[in-house]
Amino acid sequence: MRRTLWLLGLAVMICALSGQARPLVTVFDIGAGVRPVGLGEAFAGLADDEYALFYNPAGLATLSGGRASILYQSHFGASTYLSAFGSFGNFGGGLIFFDFGQVPCLTAQNRPCEDSEGKTISSFGYSSFALTAGWGTMMRSLPFVGSFFPERLALGLRIKFVSITSFDPVQFQVLTITGIALDPSFLWELGAFGPVKGVRVGLVLEHLLGLAFGASEGENFPIGARVGVSARVLDVVTLSTDFSLYDGFHLGAEYTLTKLGPLDKLSIRAGLLTRTGLGLSVGLGIVFRVLQIDYAFLFHPDFAGSHWLSAAFRF
Repeated sequence: MRRTLWLLGLAVMICALSGQARPLVTVFDIGAGVRPVGLGEAFAGLADDEYALFYNPAGLATLSGGRASILYQSHFGASTYLSAFGSFGNFGGGLIFFDFGQVPCLTAQNRPCEDSEGKTISSFGYSSFALTAGWGTMMRSLPFVGSFFPERLALGLRIKFVSITSFDPVQFQVLTITGIALDPSFLWELGAFGPVKGVRVGLVLEHLLGLAFGASEGENFPIGARVGVSARVLDVVTLSTDFSLYDGFHLGAEYTLTKLGPLDKLSIRAGLLTRTGLGLSVGLGIVFRVLQIDYAFLFHPDFAGSHWLSAAFRF
């Protein structure tokens, strides 16, 4: 437990030293994975499927076999969101694409925008593309230093490449920003405490090393930390909670039944998150042999709710 508090203190200290740089908004600020969304994105302390790569890559150390999932969304015929994640053994990879679509560009006088050369800009948009890869291992398996760490403490590393195309409303010009970042993370399986089993504690140091090219002065990947805890109660209910310095509090619950008729597994989920106000989510998942189908509905505080649907394969 002392080591856990030490890691948490290290994360807070790093954030305090990160300065007041403006955060760079990317597709990593949008949740990924239908199951995690159904759990209110409280996944850093759970991280038990291929979306561990997105929420806590140290969870890759606890996976076996191969997994792959894909998600596609289109909202109002304009914005498009696509993600694909997979893992094999202790390695994972993924891609995310988001395109907001085109918006007419008009000045305060309701006239078409013009760039610095006097050319008319009829519309503008925002899109972001990311590639990510990660790896996880039990720290006891590390050469030379492994014996200094407790059992079931995992280390994860994730590298992210991000490309952003946006619009500068002051200079009336298209901006292209690219960046790369490295995120270390930890996941500690503490075992059982009475009727509470499978207790896990996770810590992700977000953008510990990050470089952005083409961004405005003072704008960069925000250095932050995400802490999560999960546990299994009565072998049928999984509870998880996360806290992030940048997107607030997350809470999730999953009730799972196995061998239900032709289904290998049926899961019912609910979640709460506070990224942009109080948001709620509900979800459902079924597993039939190698196929897993997940659905979630996310209630936004200021906009219409969104439907999430994905298919995943286990091999």
